[in-house]
Amino acid sequence: APRSPAKTHMLSRSRPLLLPLFLLQPADAAQDAQPHDTVVGPLLRGLVGGAGYGFAAAAISHPFDTIKVRLQSGGAAKAGSASVGGLLSLYRGVGPATAASIVFRAVPFVGYEATRSWLRAHGLLEERPLAAALLGGAVGGAMRGCLETPAELVKTRLQLQSAWSLPLLLRGLSSTVFRNAAMIGLFWAAFEASAPLRSRLPPLAASFVGGGGCSVLAWAAAFPLDTAKSCIQAGGGSTSVVAQLGRIYSERGIAG
Repeated sequence: APRSPAKTHMLSRSRPLLLPLFLLQPADAAQDAQPHDTVVGPLLRGLVGGAGYGFAAAAISHPFDTIKVRLQSGGAAKAGSASVGGLLSLYRGVGPATAASIVFRAVPFVGYEATRSWLRAHGLLEERPLAAALLGGAVGGAMRGCLETPAELVKTRLQLQSAWSLPLLLRGLSSTVFRNAAMIGLFWAAFEASAPLRSRLPPLAASFVGGGGCSVLAWAAAFPLDTAKSCIQAGGGSTSVVAQLGRIYSERGIAG
């Protein structure tokens, strides 16, 4: 039997749930959405999309993240990405990183979807979609940062083969929140801004541009904040983002 328009609409909305971030499309502000969609829809989209993205990201990118952290914190000489343990050394900290990635990468999706649904329900920022996307992403990023800081610190210390203890678990909380809010907010703003371009591309190319391209743009813009966070959690000096950025610039220049 042919599918009813309602069933077709629900299937089209649910399909992105099975895909990681670079294939996940944000929910449309559908006028015919059911009341429970403002709660259940964002939660399910966030949990499934974020968990899938988190597992894939941890499995593929962790060695590169280890090298990044060592270079950012100045720990490459001590930890030697190629000399200490060979290839396996690049997977130090992969346990907490994978668990954190699956759990915490779902949080920004939930925060984003919930914020956008709340804004739509109250008729706010309807004429300013970029601002709404930036706000939704920033809320989700801040939520993730609050939960992610302990796992990030353990991961960073393991990657650098440095000691850690329970009193240190919240070191870098403000820098992690700030980094995540900026990066994820910028991602969703770029995703929203690129909608006209993506609408003219084939589906796969549109997903790649929307997810991959916008992720690169957001990471590039927020990368100095990530460098400061890594230095803070590595244990070097002040926990102030501004102070760390100033120190990095004075010691390594703009490329640091």
